[in-house]
Amino acid sequence: MDFETGPSLPAPLAGGQVHVWHCAVGDVRPFRQEWFSAEEKARADRFSLETPKAQFIAARTVLRAVLGQYLGRDPASLEFSIGEYGKPALRGTPGLEFNISHSGGRIMLALARDTPVGVDIEARRRLDHLDTLARRCLAPCEYAELSGLDTDAMTRGFLRLWVRKEALGKASGRGMALGLQRCVSSLAGPPRWLEIPPESGPVGSWSLAEIPVREEFEAAVTVHAANARFYWGGIGLDGETLKFEKLKSLLYATPDCVLGNNAAADSSRYPSR
Repeated sequence: MDFETGPSLPAPLAGGQVHVWHCAVGDVRPFRQEWFSAEEKARADRFSLETPKAQFIAARTVLRAVLGQYLGRDPASLEFSIGEYGKPALRGTPGLEFNISHSGGRIMLALARDTPVGVDIEARRRLDHLDTLARRCLAPCEYAELSGLDTDAMTRGFLRLWVRKEALGKASGRGMALGLQRCVSSLAGPPRWLEIPPESGPVGSWSLAEIPVREEFEAAVTVHAANARFYWGGIGLDGETLKFEKLKSLLYATPDCVLGNNAAADSSRYPSR
């Protein structure tokens, strides 16, 4: 991958933009637990299994490192608050919003300026009682899109819809309490919200994107901003220093979509579905 170093990275985050960073857990060793607060260290110690513990520690390392880069601050100096439904936020640092997710050994972090953002990543895997799960979590129109598909296609379709709902719940700060069946999108065409709970504002005031991070993962990010522009890139490790890949613009194939950059859309990367 093409990584750069220096004060120009990460790229400046402007209003109406979302920056999404991703990496593998193994790419951020050695972990920097000396940056952690007492609460973070206690949370890490509560994990009984090594793999989830390593994933949590790596995610917090990446979170602090990236936020420190954007803010020009020592990662260890950052303080966090936790919302009523568990959403973390920077304490005493207005303006920079973030959300983080990890699954299957991969970490994804989304950042936005002055507006809520949510992200979710899920490793593709077999889901027990898939039909029952889909009926419980999806809106009727979403479930209808999956009807008649084989198990593999239905599983992928369900996970694509699931990460969108999770991202919106996280962005709202309410999580699953927002109501999964009230967060409605479609697998056809570019990602977009068709319905959202009224308390979250007009549906057109939110933008939604899928991040094609790896073939074996589904990932989505949503932000409370109309016509948001999405950029994504990877993070790697050079010795003990995190290196940031050049950000890429997420382009969509259809010229009338409300997401991303409509000019010179790259249909080979993200075809309309």
